Amino acid sequence: MEKEIETITLTPYIPEHLHQLSQFYLPNTQTPFSALPEESLKYCREDCDRHPFVILADGIPVGFFVLHIGENTDPFTSDKIAILLRGFLVDQKHQGKGIGKKALQILPEFAKGIFPNKDSIILAVDVMNVNAKTLYAKSGFQDTGIQKEGRSGLMEIMEYRLDMGTRILNKGGITNKIG
Repeated sequence: MEKEIETITLTPYIPEHLHQLSQFYLPNTQTPFSALPEESLKYCREDCDRHPFVILADGIPVGFFVLHIGENTDPFTSDKIAILLRGFLVDQKHQGKGIGKKALQILPEFAKGIFPNKDSIILAVDVMNVNAKTLYAKSGFQDTGIQKEGRSGLMEIMEYRLDMGTRILNKGGITNKIG
C-alpha cells in the first residue's frame, strides 16, 4: 500500500531542487499543455518578473509552477495588479493523489503573501486540456470568457480573485494538511 501524503507545501525554488525537478516526466498527452520545470526555469532566468516555485509533498519536490508579474503578462491580461500562473504541473508519478488540488487550494493565500499588492491570479488553459480546466474551476478559478491563441491552440483565460483566508505560514511556504 502506498504511503499517504501528509503535507503539501508551496515554497520558492532553490537550486537544490533542480536535480529532482529535472527527473519530472509528463506523458505525451500532457506535454503540449505545460513546459517541464527545466524549460520554465530557463525563462525565469531570462525574465526577473517570472518567479519559480516548487510543490513539496512531505518535503519532496512533486510539482512546479511560475508566478509571473510585470509587463510581459500583457498577452493574457491587461490588469497590472494581476499575477499570471504559468507552467503549473505535478510530476506524472505523483498525479492522481490530490496534490494539484491541494496546491491550488493554498495557492491564493501563498501568492497574496508574496505579492500583497496583487488582486487576482490569471491563467491560460488550453481548451483541449479538459482535466486541467476542470481542476482549475473546482479550485475557484472562473472562466473570463476571453480566449487567446496559444502554442497548442485556443486557450481560455481563467481568473481567481484574491481574498484573505487563513492558512498556516511555514518558513516562506504555506502548508496544508491533507486529510
